[in-house]
Parts: sequence; structure tokens; C-alpha cells
Amino acid sequence: MAQVNQRAWKVPGQRAKRKAWGFTAQINGRQIRRYKTEWTQDDAERELAAAVLQMEPERPNDASITLAAAAERYLGLKARKRTFTEDKRTLEHLKPRSGRRRYSPRSLRIESASTRHGASRRRG
Repeated sequence: MAQVNQRAWKVPGQRAKRKAWGFTAQINGRQIRRYKTEWTQDDAERELAAAVLQMEPERPNDASITLAAAAERYLGLKARKRTFTEDKRTLEHLKPRSGRRRYSPRSLRIESASTRHGASRRRG
């Protein structure tokens, strides 16, 4: 849902309120807020329309994977893990229960060790 509205705020130590026109919208799965003091309501509506036109169409989520394929991928990534044999044994127990059911890759989140626990983020 997208909406155009006016935002008002006070600067500490000043009496006058400041106002800005802008919009709030969900675009490509992210919430976008843009407000400018020089915009009028028409300008904000024009900018909202431009932002919505640049929106990417939603991709069909047909990329699915079976639990057996996800297990093979996981074992390939975790070959050096200390509990590798235990993980392999556990996955062998899960395979017959899942059958040929397909899952989305997001529900079977498989991460390498470098991306787990924020290792790829800089710490400061």
C-alpha cells in the first residue's frame, strides 16, 4: 500500500514546525519513505508514481528443491564439519519421511560457514 502524506516536525530549540510532502510505499519487498521540504502534494504524487513504475515485477517462485537434493548440497558444503557423520545419519532418517515433496530454497536455508553468524559483515 502506498500513500502520499505530509510530515511535520519541530527542530529542538525553535518554535516553528517544519513540513514536508512525501510518500511511503512497499516497493520490491522493501518499505521506501521519501520526503522533501520543497515538494508539493502533486510533486509527491508524481514521485510516487515514478517509484511504482520502476518496481520490478514479482518473480514466480517455481524454484523448488527436494529435501534429498538439499541434503546433498548441505553435506557438500559441510564436509569438514566435526559432526559430519552425525548430520549425515540424521539426514538419512529424514529422507524417507519427506518423499518427493518439494520445498522452496528459503525454507531450506543452507548457508556456508563464511556467511553464518555475520562473518561476512564488518565489525567495528
